[in-house]
Amino acid sequence: LFLVRNDPRSKATLDRAEGLRARHALSLGSLARLELTSGEYWRRAGELPRGLEHMHRALNLYERAGDGQAALKTCCNLSLVYGEIRDVDRAIEYSRRVLELAERAPVEPELLARTHLNLGAAYFWQDDLEAAEREFELALQVASTHVLRLDIGRAHYNLAEVAYLRFKRAGDRAGEHRGHRHGAAALHARPNDGHASSAVATRRLKREI
Repeated sequence: LFLVRNDPRSKATLDRAEGLRARHALSLGSLARLELTSGEYWRRAGELPRGLEHMHRALNLYERAGDGQAALKTCCNLSLVYGEIRDVDRAIEYSRRVLELAERAPVEPELLARTHLNLGAAYFWQDDLEAAEREFELALQVASTHVLRLDIGRAHYNLAEVAYLRFKRAGDRAGEHRGHRHGAAALHARPNDGHASSAVATRRLKREI
């Protein structure tokens, strides 16, 4: 909870947990959750290689414990981090692991939406705007169906980014208008999420592109 709220106490709590871990026998699931939380801490701190180490340990522990859903969530996290370091091939690989299972078994809507967002981002960094737009649209579809406001906002933001980039390259006025619509929808989707920086980034998006 401290980590989600960007509370500085998250690091002290993780350090305390590591100390307790050395003195107590924990289940595989508990060990995996601790590794995953540590991985997210270091990701947020900007130390992505260190975050990846913890996340890979978490994935291994979840697979050993037979917790398929938790393993898929970890794959989604890995796809996000690999995208952030521009290791696009691995970002796509871990996203596809989630989507392939989703074709055969139920997957939580939030996990599915975020995997499509991560995969779309990977294609975006490959400059494959068509594939990126397709994944962002799929994310928006899932998020809208299940009223996942944060993911609705992210999908609209990403679609606005694609639209504005197309407008910049080809002068497509229809693309410019699509960017306006998606940008407005992104602001509407999460007006009270507590992240002022998200709103500022959305309003600046067209000018920056």
